[in-house]
Amino acid sequence: MSQLAINGGPKAVTKDPGDMFVHPIIDERDEKALLDMLHSRQMSSIEPGTALEEAYAKWHGMTYGLAHNTGTAALHGAFFGCGVGWGDEVICPSHTYWASCTQVLSMGATVVFADIDPMTLCIDPEEIARKITARTRAIVAVHCYGHPADMDPIMEIANAHGVKVIEDVSHAHGALYKGRMVGSIGHVSAASIMTGKALPAGEGGLMLTNDQEIYERATVFGHYGRIATRCEMEEYKSLSGLPLGGHKYRLNGFCAALGKVQLEKYPGILEQKVKAAQIWWDALEDVPGIVPHRPRWENSTLGGWYAAHGLYDVDAAPENLPLKAFARAVGAEGTSCGPGGYGGMHMHPAYQNYEIYHEGKPTCIAHADRDTRCKKGDLPHTEAAAGRAYSVPRFGIADEEYILQCADAYRKVLAHAAEVPVEEGDSSDEGLAYARMFTG
Repeated sequence: MSQLAINGGPKAVTKDPGDMFVHPIIDERDEKALLDMLHSRQMSSIEPGTALEEAYAKWHGMTYGLAHNTGTAALHGAFFGCGVGWGDEVICPSHTYWASCTQVLSMGATVVFADIDPMTLCIDPEEIARKITARTRAIVAVHCYGHPADMDPIMEIANAHGVKVIEDVSHAHGALYKGRMVGSIGHVSAASIMTGKALPAGEGGLMLTNDQEIYERATVFGHYGRIATRCEMEEYKSLSGLPLGGHKYRLNGFCAALGKVQLEKYPGILEQKVKAAQIWWDALEDVPGIVPHRPRWENSTLGGWYAAHGLYDVDAAPENLPLKAFARAVGAEGTSCGPGGYGGMHMHPAYQNYEIYHEGKPTCIAHADRDTRCKKGDLPHTEAAAGRAYSVPRFGIADEEYILQCADAYRKVLAHAAEVPVEEGDSSDEGLAYARMFTG
C-alpha cells in the first residue's frame, strides 16, 4: 500500500459515494403521504398513529402496537405497562442513552446499573443475575449500536424471577437474534423512530407487546383518547377520560404518515444495510487491532446499520497505535472513523448526588432500601468501552466497491502504523466518552 494520506500520500478512497449516506431516503411516496395528511386536516387524530402501529406490529408478528410521540415516551409507557412504581428496581446497562431508563426516577423507582459484555457492548446476562433482587420489576435490554443483546439467557433469568424484560430497539430496527426479530422477544419493546434512526418518521416512538395488560396499562398512562375504544379490561376501561400519568403521548399525524411509508420501504432498505455490514466486517475480519462488532450467533444480524461501531484492540494493533491517532489517519484517507462511545450514565450527577424532586436525599436512591449507586470501577467493561469503540461509515447502499475502498483505508493505516503521527494525549481515553443523541 502507498504512503499514508495524512503524510501526503494518495487517499485510499477515490470513488464518489453518491447517495450512499443520504438519510432518510425520501421519495414521492413520502411527499404524497405528508400532503394527503395536510389536506385531510387529521394531524391530531388517533387514526394515523393506529395505522402505523398496526403495520409495525404485523411486521414483528406481535399483537399490540402503541404509537408515541417519542421513543422516550414509548419506553415510559412500557415501564408503566410493566407495573414499575414506588420502591421498585429496574436493571439497565449504563452504556446507553439516558432514555433507556431515566424516566423511572420520576416513577419513584430505582435504576440499578449492570455492566456490559465487552464484545457485544450490550447488557451482560451474568451481571443481571448478580444484580436482581426481590425488588426488581423490570430489566432493560438495549440492542446497542444495532447489535442484539443476548436475549435467551436474559429471558431465562427474568422468567425465573417473575420479572419483565423491556427491549430498547432504538438502534436496531429489524435486527435478528437467532432468527427472531429483536423487539418481539421480551415482554415488551420500545423504539425511537426519530429522523436519525434507521426507521425514521421525523419524531416518534413505537411500543410492542403480546401482553394485553401491559398494552392497556400503557394506554391509560398516556393515551386518554383511546381508553374507551381500545381497552377491554374493566379496570382500565373505566379510567377513560384522562391519562393516569398526566402525559399526552399521541403521535402526530405527519410523523405517523411518514413512518408508515418508511416502514413499507424499510425491508428493502434493511436488506441493503445488512449486506453492506457483511461486506464491511468480512473485509476487516483478519486485521490486527480491529475487532468486528457483529453478532456471532447463527441467523443473527445487525439492525439497520444505525450508529454502527467497531472495537479497537490497541494491544493487538501494530505499534500499539492509539485509537485517536488511528481514527485521525483513517479520516485523512477519505472515509470516517470516530473514536469513542457511550461513557456510561452511572457516574452522572443524576445517578450520584442530585436531588431532583426535593426528597431530602439523592433522587436515584430516594426510594431504595439500600445505596445502589456505583463507584468508579464498579462497571469496568462499561468504563473501558469508550476507549475501545469507534464509529464507522453509515452505509445505506451495499456498494461493494465503495465499501471495500473504505475498508482498505482502515487496513492501510494499520499496515503503516509506524508512520502514523501520534500527538500528545493520543494514548489517553480522555475525550472519548460521549452521549450522542443516538436514541430518544
